[in-house]
Amino acid sequence: MLDGRAVLVTHTTTALGRHVAEALGGLGASVATAPARFVDRHAAEDAFAAAGGIDAVVHICVDDAGLVAQPLVETDPEAWDARGESLIRDAIFTLQAAHTRFVTAGAGRVVVVAPTSGFTGAGGFVPVSTAVEGVRALAKSAARQWGTAGITVNAVLVPPDLVAPSLVAATTFNAPPVVGRLPDMRFDVGAAIALLLSPTSGGITGATVIVDGGSVMAP
Repeated sequence: MLDGRAVLVTHTTTALGRHVAEALGGLGASVATAPARFVDRHAAEDAFAAAGGIDAVVHICVDDAGLVAQPLVETDPEAWDARGESLIRDAIFTLQAAHTRFVTAGAGRVVVVAPTSGFTGAGGFVPVSTAVEGVRALAKSAARQWGTAGITVNAVLVPPDLVAPSLVAATTFNAPPVVGRLPDMRFDVGAAIALLLSPTSGGITGATVIVDGGSVMAP
């Protein structure tokens, strides 16, 4: 499906990042990885340079280390930064590096992948849920700014079950998938991401695609 397109996948130390990288590789992509969170823009640009020529970036907007349950009333500034604000900064640095790489090429695809907990909320996981919804808004804003440069930016949301068991426990109010099963990483999630990464997807940008088997059904 991706016919050797070069894709950089971030946060491949996370379970979700590993699954996404494997799924895209199975669909024909040439996958480079950037395991660590970017502490600044230079770190992101160094990772892009190390990856060589790339056509697209898939940014994983969660960090396993940040998925620690804590009541909102007990969340101090340090915890808020570590589990929330740092995820937004990481996404900003990734998008900045992507723009630097793709604007000269006149084309590029960016997909951010996050759990649906940003839509639904998740008790005890307020920082990360707030952060991933903020990253989705960031992606839409970047899409508006960079469309004329041939750069598309979209979001794919997946069920908490594909992110971490601790997050699943905080979102038990979600409806079960109406298709009767959780989405498959390769043929459901991977295929949706691959569609947005393809050269022929230039008319899709600023979109949010929810791949959860019909649990959330948010607009």
